[in-house]
Amino acid sequence: MVVNGLELRRLLMPIGVPDVVPPVAGVRRVDAEPVLLRQGDWHVFATPRSLNGSGVAIAEFTRVDGSRLPVLANDGSIEAPFELDEAYANYVSERWIAGSSARRLSSGQLAAFYRVKRAIPRSVQMRARRALIRWQGQPTFPRWPLDDGVARLLELYAASLLAQDGRHELAFRWFWPGGNRAAFILSHDVENGEGVRLAVDLADLEESLGFRSAFNFGAWYDVDPGVLRELGSRGFEIGLHGIAHDRSLFSSRREFDRQVPLLRSLAARLGAVGFRSPATYRIFEWLAELPVEYDGTVPHSDPYEPQPGGCCSIWPFFVGDVVELPYTLPQDHTLLTLLGHRTPKLWLDTAEAIEARNGLIHCVSHPDPSYLGDLDKRRVYTEFLERMQDRDRVWHALPQEAARWWRQRDLGVDERLTTGRVAGGDMPTRLRFVAPNGAAP
Repeated sequence: MVVNGLELRRLLMPIGVPDVVPPVAGVRRVDAEPVLLRQGDWHVFATPRSLNGSGVAIAEFTRVDGSRLPVLANDGSIEAPFELDEAYANYVSERWIAGSSARRLSSGQLAAFYRVKRAIPRSVQMRARRALIRWQGQPTFPRWPLDDGVARLLELYAASLLAQDGRHELAFRWFWPGGNRAAFILSHDVENGEGVRLAVDLADLEESLGFRSAFNFGAWYDVDPGVLRELGSRGFEIGLHGIAHDRSLFSSRREFDRQVPLLRSLAARLGAVGFRSPATYRIFEWLAELPVEYDGTVPHSDPYEPQPGGCCSIWPFFVGDVVELPYTLPQDHTLLTLLGHRTPKLWLDTAEAIEARNGLIHCVSHPDPSYLGDLDKRRVYTEFLERMQDRDRVWHALPQEAARWWRQRDLGVDERLTTGRVAGGDMPTRLRFVAPNGAAP
C-alpha cells in the first residue's frame, strides 16, 4: 500500500529528472502482503517481488524464511525487490508494526490503565513503567535511539535515478533553508498547572542561551493568560497538547470527531498551529484531520512509550496537508527518569548522527516537576543546550518555522531554497548528500 503524498520523490525533490521511473519488465510479486526484509541491520517492510530480468546483484535482502532477494543493476537501472515508495509509506505510517513480533500493550490494557491512573501514586507508576520496559525489551527494529532505514531507502531511490539517467551526480532541493546542514527544534509538553509556572523558568534558560521553543498546553488545567502573553512576546511558540491527558482522542472514531472541534477552539484561543498528542497516542491516518498546520506526535524511534513505535525518518513528511515533525531524540522522561542517565551524552551523540545525515534534530521535554522542573534534570538539559550552541550551520528554528519551511520547500516557492547534490559513494546503493557549500558528511 502506497499512501498518497508519501513518495520518496516528494522527500528528495530531485531536479531535472523524469517524474516517473519506467516500470521494470518481468516483475512479479512473491507475496500478497508486505513482510519484513533485512539487509544486515537494515529492515524494510514491503511486499517482495521477483525481478526476472538479467543484471548484476549488487546487494540482497533476506526474508524471515532465509530466502534471498537481490538488488539488480542493469544498464540504465537499479532495481530493488520491492517498491520503494511502498517501503517508505510503511515506514512513516508505522505500518511495519503489522509485521513485528515485539511485545506491546493492547488497546484494552491501555484503556484500563488510564481509567485508574489518577489513583496510582507516581512512584508506583514509575515502577510499573520500568517493569513494562523490561517486559517489552528493546527491539532490533526500529533501532534505538536512531534507525537509518528511511535514509538508506532514500539513497537507494537516488541511486536508481542516477542509473536511469546515466549520471554520476543528481541535483535536488536541499533539505534546509540557506544551505544549513541540519535543523534543530525544541518543544515542551506542559503536563499540569505547576508546569505552566515552570515554563517561564525554562524559557528564561533557553533565551539566555540563544534558543526559542514551543510550549504545548492542554485543556485539563488552567493556563494563566499572562504566561501566554509573556512567552509569545519573547518569541516562543504556543502549541496544543490535547483536551484530556489520556488516550481518549484516538480511542474511537466517535470520540475523535467529538474532540476535533474542541481542539479547533483551543487552537484559536491559544493562537496555536501545532499539536502533540498526550503520551504520543496516535492513529496515523487521523493525524491528517487535526485542525493544525503541523503535528509532533510520531516518534523517530521510541520503544519506551505506552504506544511504542517509530517512523524511522529524520526528515519531516506530510500526513494529508499536515506536516509531521517527528521527534528524533529520546524524550527527557525516557532518558533522565526511566533510564537514569545523568549526562546529555546520548542526546549529543544522536544529534551529531542526525546532523551528519542532514536531518531534523527534535528534542521533546517537559517543564514540570519530575521532569526538567527537577534541578538535576535541568542541569543535564542546560549542558545539552550549551553544547548545541556550538553546532555550525545547524538551523535553530521554532517548530512552526520548520513546518512552514517544509511546506514551502514542497511548493518550491521560498527564496531560501538552495540546491544540493547526490553523489556516488563507495557502493552503488550508498550515496552522499552534498550540501550547497560543497561539504558532505
